[in-house]
Amino acid sequence: MITWCGVHFTGRKFTWHYVFLLAYFTAVTLVLLAWQERRAATDMKGFIRRFMLGMVIKLLGSMIVLLLLLRLEPKEVTKQLGLVFTLLYVAFLIFTTLRLTMVVRRASDVPNNES
Repeated sequence: MITWCGVHFTGRKFTWHYVFLLAYFTAVTLVLLAWQERRAATDMKGFIRRFMLGMVIKLLGSMIVLLLLLRLEPKEVTKQLGLVFTLLYVAFLIFTTLRLTMVVRRASDVPNNES
């Protein structure tokens, strides 16, 4: 909704590129969160490795998606598309970090019965 409003108020069309970006970031974030959260309660070292690997996967995958979109899009829209991409990347990164921080805190509050 925020993306649509931002694009609409600048006088640009809300094209399939923006829908694709929203779907891409949502899908990647949900898949990586599910994969990363499975380790948080049991193995902190494994969780940290998954967290870092997830960030690298998301960064490299996002750079490939951005380059492909910028090559497909006409030159007059690339600046706006790059800005929207950057804002969405940062927003989803903040969401992921806050979510995983909450999961780690919740896992650390659970008493450890191994002693």
